Amino acid sequence: MSTNRPIDRRQFIAGSVASAAALAALGNAHAIPARLSTPRRWSPNGKVRVMGFGVGGMGGTDISTIASHPMVEIAGLCDVNSQSLDAAKAKFPGAKLFTDYRDALAAMGDSIDAVSVSTPDHHHAAIALGAMSLGKACYCQKPLTRTIAETRAMRTMARQKKLVTQMGIQRQASAGRQQGVALLQSGVLGKAVELHIWTDRPAGWWEQGHSRPQGSDPVPEWLNWDCWLGTAPARPYKTDTYAPFRWRGFFDFGTGALGDMACHFMDAPFLGLKMGTPIAVRGDSEGLTDDEYPNAETVTITFSGGEYAKATLPLTWYDGGRIPKASVSPHLPADIDLAKISPDGCILAVGTEGTLIIPCSGTPQVFPPARAAAFPLPEKKDYNHWHAWVDAILGKGSTVANFDLATEVNETVLLGVIGGRVTGIDLDYDHAGMRFRNSPAATALITPVYRQGFDSVPGMTGLT
Repeated sequence: MSTNRPIDRRQFIAGSVASAAALAALGNAHAIPARLSTPRRWSPNGKVRVMGFGVGGMGGTDISTIASHPMVEIAGLCDVNSQSLDAAKAKFPGAKLFTDYRDALAAMGDSIDAVSVSTPDHHHAAIALGAMSLGKACYCQKPLTRTIAETRAMRTMARQKKLVTQMGIQRQASAGRQQGVALLQSGVLGKAVELHIWTDRPAGWWEQGHSRPQGSDPVPEWLNWDCWLGTAPARPYKTDTYAPFRWRGFFDFGTGALGDMACHFMDAPFLGLKMGTPIAVRGDSEGLTDDEYPNAETVTITFSGGEYAKATLPLTWYDGGRIPKASVSPHLPADIDLAKISPDGCILAVGTEGTLIIPCSGTPQVFPPARAAAFPLPEKKDYNHWHAWVDAILGKGSTVANFDLATEVNETVLLGVIGGRVTGIDLDYDHAGMRFRNSPAATALITPVYRQGFDSVPGMTGLT
């Protein structure tokens, strides 16, 4: 595998500076434009040349599913885990290998058309912005970024370069989720009054709510630990603590249970209710520490209404075993067991006239029965979320989870993440200014601090 740097990195970062003021100004832009296009210089065989960043776990699923499109060629693979890289190489023997994303982008910039980014959260922005600065279409796993400033930068770059983009929220392509969005658009709720969303995580998936691990262990030979840390502050390696999976609970690397799952749910109300802008957030957490996210939390984000909602619309998130009571809706049966409807999580949308339950997977339900009869389920079919992105690159159709929608959803998710860390206060959010009016501590969490050597991230220069 190659770790040489054949091309100067100045090529990688040139022409990519975006100021903080420009990013903040985009905060008021909510319209999802028509299909974005990526001008391409196609390979001789006419296929879309894709490079995968992060090729184990979900990354393996992403790159394999993208590769199953008949017009895709996997040209490169990059992973800090040589075991994952070798396994992917066996599937795609023609791909060039890298362990450092900076090397990969510098070397492969003229040999690829698109990238798939499926790394831990703290790498998303650096890799995606680097690729997009070179004009590459981008598929990026959820959450789109670890911080709000990075989210704004991603939207700026995608728009400036006119790129085909997609956030990895594949549940969006299911028939059930499409039905849920269509029902929200149909007016089944009357006027939306409040939203409740929950997940069972992190329990059973990874641990959170601990103090910073002490000591260090030898770094295994298969892991490039310096590149795994990437933009994050340096810390010693600990066996079975961070890599390959348990990183989600740490501030420096992940976004907790909320960041892991909320993007899979919040797209539906954004698409179905045309929600306004978030104006406030308040969190209540247990188990919060100096290094890790809480092991359970309830966070309420308030929006400035919207076309299908009352003047203000609260969205309350629950994780770590917390769940709303059926009494939040006057339309639900008193004996309904919300925890059994969808163990993996659920959307509960309460309106003046009806209530809609959209499960993580499966068919939506409308209450009361008379309302369900008046708004029958529309016919929808599953489609391939990954192939839709490839088709859009080829000029066929469009992506629903493009970075205009994805950044609106992701910013809301990250507001919730901040609310779970700065708790017990109604945080007054200035959406246009990208700051909290009443909390310097919360505002400080909006913009990342990058580690020296990994701090040349296109589109992020000038942020304070």
